[in-house]
Amino acid sequence: MKTIRTLGCALALCGSVALVSCGGGTNDENAANEMQREAGTNLREEPGSRGTTPTTEGKQAGEGRDEARKPHPRIGDNVMTPSRKLMENISAHPDLTMFVGALRKAELVELLNGTGPYTVFAPVDSVFDAIPDRTLDDWMRPSNKQRLVTMLNNHIVTGKITAADLTNGATLKTVGGQQLSVTRKGNTIFVNGARVRQADIENQNGVLHLVEKLLAEEK
Repeated sequence: MKTIRTLGCALALCGSVALVSCGGGTNDENAANEMQREAGTNLREEPGSRGTTPTTEGKQAGEGRDEARKPHPRIGDNVMTPSRKLMENISAHPDLTMFVGALRKAELVELLNGTGPYTVFAPVDSVFDAIPDRTLDDWMRPSNKQRLVTMLNNHIVTGKITAADLTNGATLKTVGGQQLSVTRKGNTIFVNGARVRQADIENQNGVLHLVEKLLAEEK
């Protein structure tokens, strides 16, 4: 079920609280501010909302989920427009909270604020909700950063690929080096078996498609 979440503009940094304005600012200023933010330490809004169990490393199971749910300040307002870059529009989408957190943790913000063009297949929050706590915990550990980067890069393709280009039998090569296969059933598009929920969200430096499954799970 798609859940609409309203994210606050408060960001906790190094144990102190700094209020970041959700006001306007130029796109260049917004992009600069975005790249200066840390990858973050939490991905979920409500730590421990699904219960916690001590892990063998002395941490609590579910901390990775907390990292995916941590509220992140949006750049500018909540409106997605074609004049904004991918990272800005992804941050503004209410159903991509956890994808945003993962991108920041993997330090891929600068890539999606770049010139591009890029095509991003963004998993919606319900995809991450279905992932076991321990798996998310493992992905979010600093020692596994490169594995997270690779997994996320396999959701990004160089070039601007619209729904019209996603023809039955087409193949795409991701930034991470994996090949994606496209199938169509009527008007429904599947990429590596993941249904495209919403296609062709235009951005200044590419196009965004929302998908209902990870395209390439980290192994």
